[in-house]
Amino acid sequence: MKKISILGGAGTLGATTAFVLAQKNLVDEICLIDIKGNIAASHKMDLEQAIAEFSNTKITSGDFSLLKGTDIVINTVGIPEKQVSSRMDYLEGNYKIIQQIADYLNLYTTNPIIITATNPLDIINSLLNHTVSIDPNRIIGFSLNDTFRVRWALSLVLNKPIKAIDAVVLGEHGEDQLPIYSHIYVEKNHITLTKEQKHHVQQIIKNWFAEYQSLNSGRTTGWLSSINLSRIVKAIVEDTKECIPCSVIGLDGISIGQPAVIGRNGVESIKEIPLTIDEQAQLIRIKEKITSVVDQLLQYQGNRL
Repeated sequence: MKKISILGGAGTLGATTAFVLAQKNLVDEICLIDIKGNIAASHKMDLEQAIAEFSNTKITSGDFSLLKGTDIVINTVGIPEKQVSSRMDYLEGNYKIIQQIADYLNLYTTNPIIITATNPLDIINSLLNHTVSIDPNRIIGFSLNDTFRVRWALSLVLNKPIKAIDAVVLGEHGEDQLPIYSHIYVEKNHITLTKEQKHHVQQIIKNWFAEYQSLNSGRTTGWLSSINLSRIVKAIVEDTKECIPCSVIGLDGISIGQPAVIGRNGVESIKEIPLTIDEQAQLIRIKEKITSVVDQLLQYQGNRL
């Protein structure tokens, strides 16, 4: 039996993820947990009817005590979406929230797999690793959207179907994300992009992000994220050992985007992808940046204890 608890189940990402997962009939129970209990309960009642004809998944809702017996936790909790220039702008508010989440996880769960979707992702995932009693390989940061968007932009630049394109983004889930341009395949054939093509890809993504922010809608990208989150859940539940770019905890306790092999135990291993000297240097610089912020926050946290 598999139970998934979605923290922030009343929000856009929490609710859409519950719907996509229920459609796929991957688990026995999906529990929506949110401080806005009435909204979570309304989603629960609506979802029960929406999936009644094609899914046996049980939908529940309630407070954090329902984390008991959870196999997989998807954390979508965070401060409300707003116009930002960087995902780092969410750090102050979400750092306080994640400390509370860690307390609930320690109180009610026993070594579940947790998938983090709270920004700034790599820093939040690193902090969780230092504050929860969960094996590091079972703490997964959701950064798959970065790889998807690069594949999407490449499909526009190369005029090829997105399904034909294989690419990977490592590093930070933020402005320092690192597309591995030395590892681009179209219809399983390796290709080398021109400098102009690389710039075009980056500009498409930058313009998309700027346009989305300018809408000031107050909502996150629930539909894309829920579909990609379900891919990670499927790899865990069915133990597919699929290689999925995720932010994962290293031996030094810092989380950074890597090509992770995902299975029933969470991160089973890291797939080795040859990198150019420049890509290696950029990845080191990105990790140093994340480490610096995490160290400062842990020192601040320690001084307050």
